[in-house]
Amino acid sequence: MNSTLKNYPQEMAWAIVQAKNQSFAVATQDLREMVIMPEVAEVPNTGQYVRGVINLRGRVVPLIDLRKRIGLTSALDEMGALCSMMEQREQDHREWLNELEASVNERRDFGLTTDPHKCAFGKWYDAYKAENHLVAMHLKKFDEPHKHIHSIAIEVQKLTAQGLHDRAQELIEATKSGTLASLLTHFAELRSLLRGTSREIALILETAGKRFAISVDSALSVEKLAAGSIEPLQAGVGVPQDGVVRRFGKRPKGGEVILILETDHLMDGSEFVGDLVAEAAAN
Repeated sequence: MNSTLKNYPQEMAWAIVQAKNQSFAVATQDLREMVIMPEVAEVPNTGQYVRGVINLRGRVVPLIDLRKRIGLTSALDEMGALCSMMEQREQDHREWLNELEASVNERRDFGLTTDPHKCAFGKWYDAYKAENHLVAMHLKKFDEPHKHIHSIAIEVQKLTAQGLHDRAQELIEATKSGTLASLLTHFAELRSLLRGTSREIALILETAGKRFAISVDSALSVEKLAAGSIEPLQAGVGVPQDGVVRRFGKRPKGGEVILILETDHLMDGSEFVGDLVAEAAAN
């Protein structure tokens, strides 16, 4: 790996972007444009952090997943895991009501939690802090139906204790067709909302005669860094010292530390990218 660092004009502005709640600076000298992430064409055997290629007005450009490049989980994988978790929490509540129904039919105690804060979804719901306002607002819709589903177990237990098994069964069926159906709709809408509000940004970069793109979670601003604030990054700060991040600066207002992406090193270890572009363009 080439250890030299590219020199930039002191008065140059930087594009401030975010990946996984960390702010990074990208040299505007190397930045050609920013676009909402277009469709990505996957290309086999492209390594750990090259996601594939994008078509930018007829020009095929390789896309580097910045999160993976710095050793983090990609936004796509993170979103996929969250949506899969939501699907499992849906199934949990279907099975919870099925078990409640079975306990009535088999005249036995119901052993699952009646506390909405102690089921897997309730624990996640209480701890999760949505960054997006629309997602936060939608999550509030879960509160009432989720609590209501768990509360009927107590009512069912009272009915069965009085020998009113038919009424207990009717309550469960009404909950399945009413409150549970509403809850499942909220889950589906949440997955759709999460996917729709987490659109990544592609930064088109060009350096040393190579044009490529990197994915970021969001683009914040274009601004100069505080005069004299750019310094070498010391080892042991939680960012891999592989050449991708080797300096930091500070924003003029507030003094927030910004990690500087070394554009020349983002494609280190990706010698195959030229062949990748040629192959994608041919197809």
